[in-house]
Amino acid sequence: MIKLLNAGFTRLHKNKLFWLLSIFSICLALFMIYMRYSDMKNYKDVIEVEQIMLNYSTIIGIIIAIFTSLFLGVEYSDGAIRNKISIGHKRTNIYLSNLIIITLTSLFSYILFLIIVGSIGIPLFGKISLDVSKLLMLLGCLFITIIAYSSIFTFIAMMISNKTITAVLSIMSAFGMMMIALTCFNILETPKTVQQALMINGETKIEEIPNPKYPTEAKKKMCQAILNINPAGQMFQIAGKTANLKILPFYSLGILAIFTTCGIVLFRKKELK
Repeated sequence: MIKLLNAGFTRLHKNKLFWLLSIFSICLALFMIYMRYSDMKNYKDVIEVEQIMLNYSTIIGIIIAIFTSLFLGVEYSDGAIRNKISIGHKRTNIYLSNLIIITLTSLFSYILFLIIVGSIGIPLFGKISLDVSKLLMLLGCLFITIIAYSSIFTFIAMMISNKTITAVLSIMSAFGMMMIALTCFNILETPKTVQQALMINGETKIEEIPNPKYPTEAKKKMCQAILNINPAGQMFQIAGKTANLKILPFYSLGILAIFTTCGIVLFRKKELK
């Protein structure tokens, strides 16, 4: 395992994709700071540094999907996996070493984003207004969700030998999870009543009536469960500071356990061409 990790990190250090990911995280942090600074100057908005820190979480699934599919996709196309097996490395160790590398790289890209936002944003916008313990809990929950994301896309990359198919499926999965999460949020945010204009004695009056599209309690519970299970839903809840921090980490750990276990079992049986 140690040799596999050393080889993986050596390759990572020389990989252009890794440096592009790092540059993207830095540029995104600077762009978000610039946009918030413009809002502060032009509209006198009060900017919360912690919100900038959490906003990246809503798109990080797509970033991880792109990086994982391209970085691990090469493992099959250049014969690296077959070579590792032929020199005696166990398939379980190969799978886990790739998962560790993807996870640490994904966490590194987000931590780099946090460092830039913190070092520039705090002097620019003022200190963090959110309770520090609450922020640390949100970030901790976010880190665990990043690990869950990494396990999903590592699973896809290790199960599919074709790099192009891996990339397409991973990116589509990331967008699909986002769309499902947004749909559930829209359902949960449906207002209980709506306004209706009525003509009474020649006068227009506005009155509140029950919203026929308001979801039932069963539907609301189902949508909330989907949000909790879905990593994208978790990230949106974290960014909105509405996450149940006592529950979400267990969903993420469950995703990690399921995808990693299934990935190892299936990879051990996979026939390599």
